[in-house]
Amino acid sequence: MKKYLWIILASCSLTLTSCEDFFDLLFDNPASDDTPAYYDVTIPDSVYVAEVNLPNPKEYLPAPPAVDDVSFLDDKVQWEWGKLQRSTSRGTTAMSHMGRTPEVMCKVMAEVMGLATISKEATPALERLLHRAYRTGEQATTAAKSKYKRQRPFALMGEGSAWYAADAQNNTGSYTSATTAAGWAVGLVFAEMWPPLQNYILKKAFQFGEDRVISGSNFQSDVEGGYLCGAAAIAQAHNDNKLEEDIAAARKEYKKLKGLADSYDPTAGIGIPEGVKILNAPVNASDARQQADLMRYYEAKKLRETARGSQAVMDANANTDNMAKIFGGIIGITIDPVSTPAIYSLMEMIRPINADICTAVKLTYFRLRPFAMLNEETPLPAKEPSYKTTSSYPSGHTCFAWALGLMFTEVAPAYQNQVLARAYVFGDNRVVVGFHWPTDVDAGRLLAASIISYLQSNAKYRALIKQAQAEYKKIKG
Repeated sequence: MKKYLWIILASCSLTLTSCEDFFDLLFDNPASDDTPAYYDVTIPDSVYVAEVNLPNPKEYLPAPPAVDDVSFLDDKVQWEWGKLQRSTSRGTTAMSHMGRTPEVMCKVMAEVMGLATISKEATPALERLLHRAYRTGEQATTAAKSKYKRQRPFALMGEGSAWYAADAQNNTGSYTSATTAAGWAVGLVFAEMWPPLQNYILKKAFQFGEDRVISGSNFQSDVEGGYLCGAAAIAQAHNDNKLEEDIAAARKEYKKLKGLADSYDPTAGIGIPEGVKILNAPVNASDARQQADLMRYYEAKKLRETARGSQAVMDANANTDNMAKIFGGIIGITIDPVSTPAIYSLMEMIRPINADICTAVKLTYFRLRPFAMLNEETPLPAKEPSYKTTSSYPSGHTCFAWALGLMFTEVAPAYQNQVLARAYVFGDNRVVVGFHWPTDVDAGRLLAASIISYLQSNAKYRALIKQAQAEYKKIKG
């Protein structure tokens, strides 16, 4: 167990509650001294992963912020933003998207896909894919909801029942957002199923989560957690052949509905997802949310003189070899081109796509980094000159780390909570050293999920995944 102790330290986020979660994981739920639990169970037909085998948000995400936490300021600012949207067309759309059922997402995806409807009767293959993805993402939040039982905004902020969605039952807990996780999970698998529409699909799935803030059903941190739960669940879902079969069947059905030849390949010649078409613009310096980013930055800055600060400095190196050392240490193997060629090739395949997708957004939006805006020194002075002239939004380091976390969730599923926790902290460490604002980090994680969704439709990537799984199992015996 000693080899796990560094994971506890490495995986503590800006709150202390997550440390308790890691003690629970390491000492209450291991399958053996070396490998965490992963169970051979029957998978219900309605989902792609049995709930017991899904990544556990109690273990890889921090606890939700309490009302007296610095992080709660962002929740409050976004709650105010959501209220302002209610009298607009966006508010009307948000309310039309309420309801904790796959049927709501069927309406959203039908619009995106240019179909009159998605239903069991009219489009059985598309409906089956959507339904299973939705329920898989939804149940990925159950453990966090049962642990934290966070009050929903309409209850905590004293709004009564004048506006909030009827589906947002306060006794189910607000953190993490199940509806956001379900909608994002659907977006990811539909973007994989039909890459020509990936940007539009992912944008709608992203906004589907934001709708929960507008309605007063969830706080912003609930929604951010929901996106991550949905992405983690679908990463694990790719270990079930049913998902690949359903995607193939849905793709075939959609081609027929659109009058396309069966030989048409929707994955051919498709470029990487375009972040500017998926995400919102970065927080403006004059926005109220900038103050929330600022307060959270100052809170993170306090960690610089701790072991966490030292780790954040080491995490400034995001080349493949350093990331291989970090994640290899977690899953218990040495990762390099010779010992693990398939795993290393996967990392090298993700790396340039990560750079391209983040650079494209950075070139569209320029946001000053925290240290540059505040004219402060950082623990890494050698990087300051170049970082002063490059955009803070989004965080490329975060994007790479979270994409790797999702990839390793599929390759080494027994260690899914550990790799996701380390990937999450890797992103937060960018705030600790002063190179990114918290909302830059959030954006990086969303882009990471879009990268993996894009790669899942790539035959070379899928082949490497299977090789990497075999490679890993052989090394671990």
